[in-house]
Amino acid sequence: MSNVFSCRLPVYLDRDEAYELLPQAGVQAIELSPPGDGDYERCRCLAEKNGMQIATVATGVQLRNADSVAAFETVMERTAGIGTRKLFVSVQGKEGEADEGLIANLRQLCDKAAELDLTLCMETHPPYGTNGEVALATIREVDRPALGYNFDTANIYYYNEGTDSVTELAKALEHVASVHLKDTDGLPKSLNFPVLGQGVVDFPEVFRLLGERGFTGPYTLELEGDLMTGKDLAARHQIVVACMDYLRSIGAA
Repeated sequence: MSNVFSCRLPVYLDRDEAYELLPQAGVQAIELSPPGDGDYERCRCLAEKNGMQIATVATGVQLRNADSVAAFETVMERTAGIGTRKLFVSVQGKEGEADEGLIANLRQLCDKAAELDLTLCMETHPPYGTNGEVALATIREVDRPALGYNFDTANIYYYNEGTDSVTELAKALEHVASVHLKDTDGLPKSLNFPVLGQGVVDFPEVFRLLGERGFTGPYTLELEGDLMTGKDLAARHQIVVACMDYLRSIGAA
């Protein structure tokens, strides 16, 4: 089965033109930001009109904040309502530190996700998904099948030192539910995320490991930082095209 490639809508400045441009680059899916007007169905129809799917919806939740949890529950319901089955989520505790007392909150959200037939894809962010080892520990502690890992190939370097994407991917491989494709210069806290294939991430090995596990996506282009600063829509699209050309060159797309 072929890999499914997606792109975050903010790469295209959250503009509707993305739905027409992405298929031209060979991208079959969208990672949607929760629409400001709440009209998820309009986004689903735009995707369908252009032969695309909304593979994921991207949001976050602050487990200590009741309003944030309630808002997240609404996003879960809206996501399920348009038939999307994976929800990307940046899970936060307090001041970037994990708190065992919040695991129960996350567990309850996972139970609601299961009721809605959703998988929560926990981002490669501290404190719960900082790297493969930390994510694996979180997933085991929560102990709910609705919780998976969104593996971000560049965030491993952004938030960690002395490791690499392949090493951390191997630790949590069986729990990867979605992937953010992003290259990096490899330096901690660096916003230098170049076109795929121009940084330090070993993408051929990443795809080999995931392919052997039977994972086919979504693989989502998350293009941001210095690469995208000041770029208009046309320039952003050409960067997406360059990334997809690279993925084809290594046999991933």
